[in-house]
Amino acid sequence: MKPFIDKARTCTWLAAILLSTTLAGCSQLGGLGKPPAAPKVQQPADSDGEDRPTQVASTPNPYLANPVSAPRQAQALFAQALTALQGQQWQKAEVLLQELTVEHPQLSGPWLNLGIVYRRTDRLEQAQQAFAQAIAANGKNLDAYNQLAVVKREQGDFAGAEGLYLQALEVWPQHAASHRNIGILYDLYLGQFDKALLHFESYQQLQQEPDRQIAGWIIDLKRRLQNVARVEGQP
Repeated sequence: MKPFIDKARTCTWLAAILLSTTLAGCSQLGGLGKPPAAPKVQQPADSDGEDRPTQVASTPNPYLANPVSAPRQAQALFAQALTALQGQQWQKAEVLLQELTVEHPQLSGPWLNLGIVYRRTDRLEQAQQAFAQAIAANGKNLDAYNQLAVVKREQGDFAGAEGLYLQALEVWPQHAASHRNIGILYDLYLGQFDKALLHFESYQQLQQEPDRQIAGWIIDLKRRLQNVARVEGQP
């Protein structure tokens, strides 16, 4: 099946990728923080007939559940770097984060955010190296897999992006952002609608409340799959 690209929806898809891979977990220095709350139980269907997420067994995010200790000085420097990053002070953030990666190369958070600085300043090769370093420092840093996957996608390496999302899901099968992002990859870039549907449904099951945008994408995918089946079934 050839890839299907709906250009009218491209901006929406890409915005979803950037949101989930730039804001989620990037404030973690090396695994500091508490695991997120478990998803609430959802009923399979409501009175209006709309599908609802079903309950999934909850396990903690292994990255957040296994915090890495960091010196107080490093934490303070990292906080300054995040403030600069949030203010789009790229040069200042870069200097601070580079200092952290030199003094504390075992911490994945500085590598991850340094990669974000490189990516936001159009240095994709350096971004790729920084994200790879983040994964090497902590193989449970799911945001690093997702960020590197976005770089691979921007370089046209869709297979590489797919592999990274799948690696993230091997680390933690309940990582909602990875399900959403690989679903977007399958739908928008690879035209593998059945796989996209599977991951969007998995993403929806992990939400405390149904995501209306994802629900719309699921409906659209089911409609397209039905159309493909109808065409293929014709003599």
